[in-house]
Amino acid sequence: MEQPEFYRARKSANKAQSLVILSQSRVKEFRGSYSYKFDTLPPYRLVALDPETGCWWKLPLMPEFKAGFPEKCEMIASGSNLVVMGGRVCDNQEYVDSVFVFDFLSYKWRRGANMPGGQRWFFGCASDGDDIIYVAGGYDAKVNPHKSAWAYHVSADTWTQLPDMAHERGYCKGLFHLGKFHVIIIVYAIYLQGQQQHHQSLEIFDTSLRQWLMLDSGDHDDKIIKLSKYCVKGTDQKLYTLSDSDLVVLEDGKWKLVARLPADVANKSYITPFPGHLLLTGELNYDHPHNAYILDLKDLIWTRLEVPTEYSGHVDSGCCFTI
Repeated sequence: MEQPEFYRARKSANKAQSLVILSQSRVKEFRGSYSYKFDTLPPYRLVALDPETGCWWKLPLMPEFKAGFPEKCEMIASGSNLVVMGGRVCDNQEYVDSVFVFDFLSYKWRRGANMPGGQRWFFGCASDGDDIIYVAGGYDAKVNPHKSAWAYHVSADTWTQLPDMAHERGYCKGLFHLGKFHVIIIVYAIYLQGQQQHHQSLEIFDTSLRQWLMLDSGDHDDKIIKLSKYCVKGTDQKLYTLSDSDLVVLEDGKWKLVARLPADVANKSYITPFPGHLLLTGELNYDHPHNAYILDLKDLIWTRLEVPTEYSGHVDSGCCFTI
């Protein structure tokens, strides 16, 4: 059961179970005469959702983070493992370079090898869908952007240095798409008229050639990089993102409308894909409980999910396991 082939066989036989894992803020409820007030500030904790049954539960605390699960970390699914990289410590607000792995078979945490190069935050990160997690860009402790890139081998708990990117990239998004690792950055520019616009650029790492390819918003492939930080890859291998109050998908080089967002999740929305579906969490207004909907990617119909008050906090990050 501990071999990767076992899980691949179950997955191909459609006998695998899907779990959504979320970093979610704890909720404090205050009953007033007219409304409920929800404290969506840290500390965060890890929760699991079985989307088939609608069952929610809490996962064990991560070692060394007794004050709460780190904010702004990267959570990646790899086989039966949940890998947590970096993040900001709740009690002292410092960013860390730690790596922790939660094994769903043993239901225990273990310490992984730290990210090389010290503190790294707001970095791009993505899994190849197997055993390798790619990391690039981000900021160091002195808020200097990185251009270095690394590959983490989960089973071996080792890091391999990759060629540097052409440019330093601070606040960036990582995405593994079409067999390549994409690192996207948004660079803001203030014009004299006082209007703020932005220019996006992208570097793509070809894992077979071990080379970087750079694009920017003027290239013919600019459709690929017009993505927000909420962009996700569905299990149908298509790219989805949020545009105002719409969910859109990239098809034939254009962003097309999939569905309007339900009004009570249109604020602070977060998308987490799982097989054949998207989980959408969000709130109606600030300080309101977060709601959840599931979108079936075949019939494109939203189904409201029952969310217990205890699990109605803000979602900071998330991923899906198929085990």
